[in-house]
Amino acid sequence: MMGGMQKHSRLLCESLAGFSDIELFVIHPHGEGKVFSDNRISEIYIPGIDQRKNYLFETYKYSKRVHDKLKSINPDVIYSQGLSVWYNASDFTKKLIINPHGLEPYQALGFKNKLLAVPFRILFEYLFKKASVIISLGGRLTEILKNVVSYPSRIVEIPNAINLPERTTVRSFDKQLFKGLFLARFAHNKGIDVLFESFKVLESAEYSNKFEFILGGKGPLFDYYNGRKNPSNVTLLGFVADEKIPLLYQEADFFVFPTLFEGMPTVVLEAMSYSLPVIVSDVGATKVLVDDLNGKIIKPGSVTELAEAIKWFYELQPEEKMKLSVASYQKVVGGFTWVKVAQMHHDLFLDVAQKNRLA
Repeated sequence: MMGGMQKHSRLLCESLAGFSDIELFVIHPHGEGKVFSDNRISEIYIPGIDQRKNYLFETYKYSKRVHDKLKSINPDVIYSQGLSVWYNASDFTKKLIINPHGLEPYQALGFKNKLLAVPFRILFEYLFKKASVIISLGGRLTEILKNVVSYPSRIVEIPNAINLPERTTVRSFDKQLFKGLFLARFAHNKGIDVLFESFKVLESAEYSNKFEFILGGKGPLFDYYNGRKNPSNVTLLGFVADEKIPLLYQEADFFVFPTLFEGMPTVVLEAMSYSLPVIVSDVGATKVLVDDLNGKIIKPGSVTELAEAIKWFYELQPEEKMKLSVASYQKVVGGFTWVKVAQMHHDLFLDVAQKNRLA
């Protein structure tokens, strides 16, 4: 079980290990045994945070443990995911690269969540001042960063990425019943409420017999939706093991993700790598991935736009659906594989290291 940031870290490290001019150290809290099978990656274990205690204070203590290890290693470049490097960040200013990923504190929904986000925003803005480079995944995330980073020239866009499936997926759209797939936590911020409301709109418009919806994932709202009477064309799978996810992508006809805020969602990239047309909200960096050539971008929280997008997909001719499918796969191949994105990181690391040597 890994979140988006952890998955990004792991895949990036595995890709970077292939560069002969990088000696890679990974500091992590995921047990004292080996996490990586690649012996070119040197692992340094430190205790993680105590989830039962104050998160910010625990993160501060964790960052101090990271700081002490960094001092002993004395690396040329430090790549920090989220809030990993915080304590005495000034010690590493010239070599510090921060990837804040989805910038959740800047996309908080509702008064309570916005209030809770304030200390995190203060912390991020402190770190942005200390970092040599701030990574943006692109899209609206770059716009957010430009408004809060003192020197926008420090912002560098490097997208999220995936490893391509072993085989390309070729599907037929010459049929009457289409399968839509949703894979995410059953939580308000993932748009699960919007999705279920759209089912009602489709049912009233007599589209229920034209679609089958497969919903995978658990979360705080899963029991609520699983315990009520849902439309007969909606199947809730609950938790889905990693090894079973590829088959879900292969059997689906399109992917739907009405999330309310996001970075550059790995799940969308994965769906595209399996040649799925995508319907997704205009949040974070989703517009970098999806447009009218491979799916549809909708307004966050709009039940009407989601339902209309699903109906739009149904009404397309088979050859038009196929064009969307092919375009999704080609877009991933063109710029969102770890081969390409690891090279972008590698070049950035060399640039930062060389500037420090010349300073």
